[in-house]
Amino acid sequence: MKNRRLFLALGLGAALGAAAALSLAEPSRAKAPAAPEPPRGGFPPDPPGNASKKQWVFDIQVQGGKASLPRVSSVLVNTPTPTVRMMGRFAVEFWVGKELLDRIRFDVPMLDRDSKDRRRGPLRGPDFTNVSTRLKVRMADSPRAAFVALVDRATGDVQRFAWPPDAEGRLAPLGASAAPAQAKETAFDAGSPGDSGGFGDAGPSDASVDGR
Repeated sequence: MKNRRLFLALGLGAALGAAAALSLAEPSRAKAPAAPEPPRGGFPPDPPGNASKKQWVFDIQVQGGKASLPRVSSVLVNTPTPTVRMMGRFAVEFWVGKELLDRIRFDVPMLDRDSKDRRRGPLRGPDFTNVSTRLKVRMADSPRAAFVALVDRATGDVQRFAWPPDAEGRLAPLGASAAPAQAKETAFDAGSPGDSGGFGDAGPSDASVDGR
């Protein structure tokens, strides 16, 4: 009887030791980073904004449903004009610290507002989640702005860039090694209101589904 107990104890100890060794030998699996999500409390409401003769025109490039800000320029208009208020999945925002100064919302033509809401099954319809296009949006100048944000309000993805842009109209992503961009306004300011041309705020005419 005593030998039987000893045998059982030795067997149990060996099994526990093997399990512990196996758990140590198994490589740790790093958790994949969570996808961005909209803030639980929602986004702050549109601020009062600022009327200005100087208007910033943001070139929006959408590649595979992902928006980016490759370039920005400025134009002058005849009278001080505030930023247009509208609805939209995306937004370009002016910030200083934690204060939202101004915002222009917009939609990308043909792009689904939220891929999570798409119907499933044989009658789900075509997929418009990977649209590639270009468009322009315009926002009134905010002299206090310290950085600009490009926001996907459906996914919660936020891209932040130092403000103002450099002399070529490029924006430096915040956190990049490059120094904050310093703009020379004379490189952007148009000589007359006519330089704004036939510009339309995020209208279908500004977008071309060119697949680039």
